[in-house]
Amino acid sequence: MSRPSLGFRWFAFLAALGAWALVAVGGLVRVTESGLGCPDWPLCDGRVIPRSEKTAIFEWSHRVTAATVTILLAIVAVWAWRRCRDRLDILVPALVAVAFVPGQAILGAIVVWLELPGWIVGVHFVIGMLMLGVAVVTAVAAWRGAEVRSTPGFRRLAAWTALAGLALVSVGAAVVSTHAIHACGREWPACGGSFAGASSEAAIQVTHRMLAYLAAALAVWLAFLALRGAGPRAAGLLPLAAVAAQMTFGIWLVLVEHTSAWHDPLAALHVTGSGVVWAALVALAALVLPPWPVRSERARAAAPVRSR
Repeated sequence: MSRPSLGFRWFAFLAALGAWALVAVGGLVRVTESGLGCPDWPLCDGRVIPRSEKTAIFEWSHRVTAATVTILLAIVAVWAWRRCRDRLDILVPALVAVAFVPGQAILGAIVVWLELPGWIVGVHFVIGMLMLGVAVVTAVAAWRGAEVRSTPGFRRLAAWTALAGLALVSVGAAVVSTHAIHACGREWPACGGSFAGASSEAAIQVTHRMLAYLAAALAVWLAFLALRGAGPRAAGLLPLAAVAAQMTFGIWLVLVEHTSAWHDPLAALHVTGSGVVWAALVALAALVLPPWPVRSERARAAAPVRSR
């Protein structure tokens, strides 16, 4: 199995890091309610450089980050097409990642033009997470050398945990888009004096919590198996660390007053942490899953031709 050049590997890593940064900056925009800091698109209030206001600077920074990520993903995709066609585990996610860009740009413009409709904001966030996921898969495939030793059970658990992570961030997006963040008041683990809450918004919040508990339990299981040698130890412990930090931010966010000085920083950390959790789960699953059985063009050319 051919290994990409060091330059390609670093560009793949930077593209994945940039995709995470885009999620983080987008979370900052949402927390500070800066989504309409630039009321038009693609310019910012008719300008290339925004006016000196906090909301405009945050939204403009989000757009600059998106443009930077687009360039990085395009470079990785073109490079993979030209140099890594024998590595479908690299080529396919690289092309999928860059294919997300036009849809994300259109959704971003619609969000501004329609003045932040909740459900479109949520879809925009989930697609951004999917783009982050395939960028992480590309980077892991580019950097991975020999096949990482792991048991079939560990590989299956890593894949299921990644799916649980996707469900968790998707419902988290629904919590934000439906304004269900404070549907349970300042109660945890209860919600409005009961287990499930008394409203549809509370039900969404409780579903988000239950998925967080599931992700935490699966992460503990992964860590236990990794310590027993069923999978890579350091990578197997990373999801548990990420989930534990994320749940700490989430619980703290519920317990503090909405007007507290801690509220907005915790909300920003919680959104940023969701990207870290998702990236960690995807990276582990991509690391331990067997590499795709791909035969290089050179190997096909060297193979003897069978006579009929």
